[in-house]
Amino acid sequence: MKANNTYFQTNRVYFWAIGICIVLIGLLSIAERYPEGVELYYSREIYPFIEYFNKFLFGWIPFSVGDLFYIVLVIFLIYSVVSIFTYIFRGKWFLGVKHAFRLLSFLFVLYTFFYLNWGLNYFREPLYQSMNLDVQAVTKQDYLDVLKLYIEEANALRGELNLDEYSKVNTAKDIEQLMLDDTVFSSILSKTQVHIKHPISSRVVSYFTVSGYFNPFTSEVQVNQEIPLVTYPFVNVHELAHQMGIGFEDDCNFIAFRKLINHPNPWYRYSAYYNSIQSLFESVYSDPDLFEHYKSMLSPLVLADLKEESDFWKSHRGWIDQISSVFYDNYLQHNNQPEGLERYSMMSRLIVAWEKQQQ
Repeated sequence: MKANNTYFQTNRVYFWAIGICIVLIGLLSIAERYPEGVELYYSREIYPFIEYFNKFLFGWIPFSVGDLFYIVLVIFLIYSVVSIFTYIFRGKWFLGVKHAFRLLSFLFVLYTFFYLNWGLNYFREPLYQSMNLDVQAVTKQDYLDVLKLYIEEANALRGELNLDEYSKVNTAKDIEQLMLDDTVFSSILSKTQVHIKHPISSRVVSYFTVSGYFNPFTSEVQVNQEIPLVTYPFVNVHELAHQMGIGFEDDCNFIAFRKLINHPNPWYRYSAYYNSIQSLFESVYSDPDLFEHYKSMLSPLVLADLKEESDFWKSHRGWIDQISSVFYDNYLQHNNQPEGLERYSMMSRLIVAWEKQQQ
């Protein structure tokens, strides 16, 4: 009995941590069932204060603190797992169980912090509800009509655009200001922190086939500086939308589309149409003849941009990309996006519904 009491006293902080986290996770699981409540009280009221605190801690630091956090986290997890199995193989079961329990308590705290700090945004109202977009009323012909229109717009813009005249330098600052000045989505976006950083290594990030990412633990946005110029403005807005409280991937894409489509900079407008037609092409992939028909409508310059982007990602694909894609697909499914990675392309339904709303 004395030994048991000593064990509890030594590890009471871990018992308390797990207990508190279990209670909080239970409360969060209840909150997740009420997206209206999450929208009104967490995403619009509580989250902006959380974002301000994260800005105070990390926003002013010029490099990505979140990248360092991930590096340390991976090292810590590997070390912990190796230590646990080393103790067990040496017959020191007590120490092995003790370290396993401490690792478990750490993961519980990390998991709970993720949802409190940002992850609950995955359970807010989807954008089509906030914007009153009737996504159920769109038909395949609606998709085709918008696809044809956007191909024409993209072709026209690309024909007048010399991408060699544009640079990624200072683009992040320009887009940050664009989002700060937003009035279209102002009711649903938090503006307490709107800031873009670079990854510690864009080269490494490219091998994960990631164009940009948001760190939910430090609230930092990182945009891969190696990605093709044509997608760069779109990716910046997409990741800022995450930072500003939007969880769903198609919602972030739609916000990027809407913020860029009428921008005075033709590069930004082209980036919006370029990314939207790729999403809209999903509606014709199942019909090879129809796909070839609409693909033939793309200008040689747009086709060249698509090939450049495809070649860029192909040159970085490998086992790292395969593992990370499986992980992220399951991550999205766990966080209220059962479509997984396909959620990105669902932007097309929002675009078509929005176009119909304008009529």
